[in-house]
Amino acid sequence: MTHEIDGHGSGTALMPEVSDVGRGQLDPFQRAFVEAPAGSLRLLAPAGSGKTQSLLWRCAELSRRADGKGRFLVVTFTRAARDELRARLKADDFGALASSVDVVTLNGWGWRRVRANHHSPRLLAGEYERRQLVQNTLQPVWKAYPAIAAAIASRPFVIDKVLSGLIDDLKSLGFDHEAEGFGQANDRIDDLIRLGLLGRLEAIVDRLHELKILEDTRLETFLEGVIPFWKDACRTMLDQAMFTMEDQKYVAFLDVRRQIAEGRRPTGGSRYGQVLVDEFQDINPLDLALTRTIVELHGADATLVGDDDQAIFEWRGASPHYILRPHEHFERAFDTYVLERNYRCPRNIVAASQRLIVVNTRREPKRVVAMQTADAEIDVFNAPTFTGSLDAVMAEVRTFVAAQRPGARLAILSRKRAQLIPYQVMMAREGIPFCAAEDLQVFLSHSFEKLRHALQTCAFARLGVRSPTLLDDVLGLCDLVKRWPLKKAERDGLRRHLGAAKPKSYAEALDALADHRGPLKGVANEDCGASLSFADAIRRLFAAADVRGAIVALGAGFDGLDQDYGKSQEDIFHADPPFLYLAEYAERYGDDFQTFLDDLEAARETLARLPGEEDDADETWRRPIHLMTALRAKGKEFDTVVMLDVVDGVWPLRRAASLEAREAERRLFYVAMTRAKRRLVLTLSGRIGDEPAIPSPFLGEAGLG
Repeated sequence: MTHEIDGHGSGTALMPEVSDVGRGQLDPFQRAFVEAPAGSLRLLAPAGSGKTQSLLWRCAELSRRADGKGRFLVVTFTRAARDELRARLKADDFGALASSVDVVTLNGWGWRRVRANHHSPRLLAGEYERRQLVQNTLQPVWKAYPAIAAAIASRPFVIDKVLSGLIDDLKSLGFDHEAEGFGQANDRIDDLIRLGLLGRLEAIVDRLHELKILEDTRLETFLEGVIPFWKDACRTMLDQAMFTMEDQKYVAFLDVRRQIAEGRRPTGGSRYGQVLVDEFQDINPLDLALTRTIVELHGADATLVGDDDQAIFEWRGASPHYILRPHEHFERAFDTYVLERNYRCPRNIVAASQRLIVVNTRREPKRVVAMQTADAEIDVFNAPTFTGSLDAVMAEVRTFVAAQRPGARLAILSRKRAQLIPYQVMMAREGIPFCAAEDLQVFLSHSFEKLRHALQTCAFARLGVRSPTLLDDVLGLCDLVKRWPLKKAERDGLRRHLGAAKPKSYAEALDALADHRGPLKGVANEDCGASLSFADAIRRLFAAADVRGAIVALGAGFDGLDQDYGKSQEDIFHADPPFLYLAEYAERYGDDFQTFLDDLEAARETLARLPGEEDDADETWRRPIHLMTALRAKGKEFDTVVMLDVVDGVWPLRRAASLEAREAERRLFYVAMTRAKRRLVLTLSGRIGDEPAIPSPFLGEAGLG
């Protein structure tokens, strides 16, 4: 049931009122939620509506009703949100409540359980540790599966990473290794279809097929060929008390489920009477399973807080279905309350964002009223080419920095990481201080280092310089021509062949490469066909007329660079190499390779920080300019927001073909535009690369076109 509130009145108290201080701080919609009768609630809280204070005052009201004896578990999904809630609990309004409220991330709560129930647990937090887990601890497991063993023998430093990701991905998607047979797995697939998440599983299956672990991409083949391995791997990890980050939730879920089955319920001061989950629109199947078992274990009421219009993490397994239909997933009724007042956004931003988001069909209808009477400045920069948009944005940045407004921040938001690269290079070149999280710093990745080295080799070859590393340079380029690097035996054979030819230049080295008859990338190559294709790709690179041409050649002929460029997994299915935007930017360098490479080096030396390390007390994070993807911007606000390349194919992404995918893209656009407090700038280009670009349909829907 959804409760309607008269937004112009004082509201009707359904229970005795909260304190005078609390009553003065709450608007009618917040107060209706705070004073709601006991039971399970859903609070729909659009951006800037005061959900955090509403959540805490709800705890205070329930504590008052219980004479201060109630206990509350408040679950968040980021450390930043957790720390904000904990800080607010220290305020005078909630001083008496602080000891009764346990504010944790779901991972943190789960890790408590793991440590309490497993002797000397070891958390494998880093990629190296997880790969070592596959190579060593799980070796007896995968050796029992011939297809997996053969794949590891063929590409050990690829497959170990894929398998470590697979083990966690299936847990995130709700698969259960304790279930007998394939019944639960089949049911899980049906659920993923219903939730609109089957694409995530299909991407995993496609990857396993590409690596020859699976003969085909049928889900039946996946169930028969992978699920048994996964179950054996999970059992081995539990036996060895070795856990990944995802196991903090998965193993905790198993432990709580076992405790429920054994009838061991918490009592007294150890029992939570209320479990409140923040950002509920962002949960995945595993998050849901753990949350549901916690609620069941404690016999608690559940309060789910979030905004279906800000559900933007479906690509990593989250589903807005959970917040849209919570009764189906908890098997209980939920009363719904909506916070209708937006205190953060300018009036015209609220109006435009509401015109946009109501186009979505898979959402809860809600009214949102702007409390600010001022309007933001909204400008559309429309340039004939990408480089024109780039120059316009940089002019905006220079003006913003020159104004030196204390505490003011400008965010440049992209849909894809690759869009940010030219801005990082230009700002580093001009000495403009900016912030970018490490996972957005493509300059720190191994792949970008390979790209830089390829351009350096191209520069040497164009100058006729014979580098002392000539053979290594050519071998490195051969690694990149196809998707996978050369195998060790192939590399050794090719090195011997090139060494015997004693090339005095890169051109002579490529002639020798074309004559090589040894195997390359798994091809027998007796007729030199593979060798000729490798040599031709590298010759096209060396023949490029300028820096732009070299980058285009790398993009067209070097599949080994076609991969995710960040250190994190953020938006991995939308990751792409930066050739298009980097090539467009590089046009202004002409054939000056060295200056371009120097500028890349300067950009690489700019600020890089791990996600979640932002600290307003840290001077570096007070820098005026912030670069991030739109996904990163959620929960943040900036004086000025610049949204890059607001054209069809980027907003929404070209691959977003289904209705559900386009609605997900629309939600992301909604989140991005509502980050602006004073000024919103949207850039358009008539052409990006060699392709004409047309404005995003989202502009027209928002009334900004």
